[in-house]
Amino acid sequence: MGLLSIRELLQRLNEVDESREIEAKRSESEAGKSALETVSAFSNEPGLAGGYILFGAEEQDTRRFVPRGVAQPKKLEQELSSLCASAFNRTVRPRVWTEVIDGASLLAAFIPELSVSEKPVFIASRGMQHGTFRRIGSTDQHCTEDDLRVLFQASSVIPYEDSLLDDASMDDLDPDVIVSYRRSLVDANPATELRDATPDELVQSLGAARRINGGLVPTVGGILLFGKRLALRRLFPAARVDYVRVPGVEWVPDPESRYDSVEVREPLLIAFRRIYNAIIDDLPKSFALEPGTPERRDRLALPEAAVREALVNALTHRDFRIASAVQVIRYQDRIEVRNPGYSLVDDDQLGEPGSFPRNARIADFFREMRLAENKGTGIAAIRRGMQRAGLTPPVFDSDRGRNRFVVTLWLHNLLDEDDTSWLRGLSHLHLSDEQAKALVVARRAGSVSNAMLRDVSGLDTLRASNQLRQLRDLGLLEPRGRGSATHYVLGESARAEETGGLVDGQRGELPEQRGEFGAQRGELGAQRGDLPQQKGESPVQCTELLRGCSAEIRSSVAALGGKPNAAELRRVIVELCRLRWWTPKQLAFVLARRSPTKLTEKHLSPLVNEGRLERRFPHRPNHPEQAYRTRRASESPEETE
Repeated sequence: MGLLSIRELLQRLNEVDESREIEAKRSESEAGKSALETVSAFSNEPGLAGGYILFGAEEQDTRRFVPRGVAQPKKLEQELSSLCASAFNRTVRPRVWTEVIDGASLLAAFIPELSVSEKPVFIASRGMQHGTFRRIGSTDQHCTEDDLRVLFQASSVIPYEDSLLDDASMDDLDPDVIVSYRRSLVDANPATELRDATPDELVQSLGAARRINGGLVPTVGGILLFGKRLALRRLFPAARVDYVRVPGVEWVPDPESRYDSVEVREPLLIAFRRIYNAIIDDLPKSFALEPGTPERRDRLALPEAAVREALVNALTHRDFRIASAVQVIRYQDRIEVRNPGYSLVDDDQLGEPGSFPRNARIADFFREMRLAENKGTGIAAIRRGMQRAGLTPPVFDSDRGRNRFVVTLWLHNLLDEDDTSWLRGLSHLHLSDEQAKALVVARRAGSVSNAMLRDVSGLDTLRASNQLRQLRDLGLLEPRGRGSATHYVLGESARAEETGGLVDGQRGELPEQRGEFGAQRGELGAQRGDLPQQKGESPVQCTELLRGCSAEIRSSVAALGGKPNAAELRRVIVELCRLRWWTPKQLAFVLARRSPTKLTEKHLSPLVNEGRLERRFPHRPNHPEQAYRTRRASESPEETE
């Protein structure tokens, strides 16, 4: 395929919410250090086949890119070509050209992906550790040790699971677990060559032990797969799985009553079986009569394959270097499976054939036991299972900043009577089937992204983006975030339809659940009363918002002015949030900030990351009714780790 023209690049930027293969730079006169990071990212990213850097395009508040031009395109072209030849550990050869669009000169550069033998490409002055980047979504991200393994294709960096522990010996492996594994393996694969292997040969063949100076020494993977309980506690105190049962639909800590939980500290296969059985036993069940037979068949509220793959994914792809447990949190309306370690592939590639497993040997162990799909297909299996069951699509949240991965499996149907009734109120808009699905997902999950809409509709990226933009133009969806973080929450028109005209009223965050969960919702509704009305606050209502604040805090708010110091602004936010929950809209109003979204991005989210604030919906940061308060002790699901 030929290269895209600059006009086509602009069109592509304006057609999609984010662009993994196009990076727009406003710079008019020089390349800048961010361009070097993008060159490294495009050169390195596996499977991307390179990408474009576009200079002279500016993004407006309407989220459209317009041509502004560069002052000296020839000089910029020479500078970029020179930097690509000299600023990296190896020469990068970009294709650079200029076009005039609407009277403005724009410059584009295509950066090819380099071969595996030439990677990683890093900024020489920063060194490999600090100067290597990957293209994740529409952003350039510093490479971690795991990322470098991906770039090296695991040829030059020893995986953590294959490393040795100073304080471990073969006595730390449980022979009964090894025998049990062999028995299960033979049952799953009678033709396995490990049928007649000795215990030492078996653990060596799995990479669970290595011969050092004539003797066998267990690897990290060996301890995790076959270790005795005391050895696991001694060597990996956080390598456990916590199954937590939450009676409601959100994490509302009660210092007087801890949540019901099960803590499993066992070798991985045994831990998997215990947690899996606990989840299955807890799931609601219904029954149906098979066609042509009077026999009853029980059906689980979630597909067993989806539960199995989500749990296997957490155990095999977690980062065992982090002192944090895998968590399975059972809410009334969903199950969340949370593990340390972000995904090593981009969000858009989740479920695509092929994978970059963090722990390849452990992943192969589960595949040989017929407990996991083939490489790179586990995520796809979860999606297929939920879709066939008519359930809301699963949500996959890979957070590089917090180094964690969360899978959310919803227990409710994508379209039920309540959703259908709600959509009838929008029938005058003549929405397409895909647009209706997008609105239902946003209503159920709190937000909808391009990837989520593709999951439920089968649309490609461009068509899904067009459907979401049309809903935005109708006021039914509102965009949040930028680039790879772009998602949409229900807009004012959609919320007004749901609340019968009472926009942003004090409703629960999900429609009333039916069946066995419905009767348990009563105690949650009463907890919402502390949120005052969010729309159209007057000065009188501003006074109401500040009711209960000390005179000192009121003075601090008044003294902030139009351009407050960031540290002082955050101090005031923390003090305000000691009183109660605040929505971004309320905080922006009393602090005289124009944009609740910018207040969230620049101050509220960083304060959450610093541990000074907490979210009302901690596992759904983009929930349309999100609120914040000052963090108190013992009030986080991570605290059980």
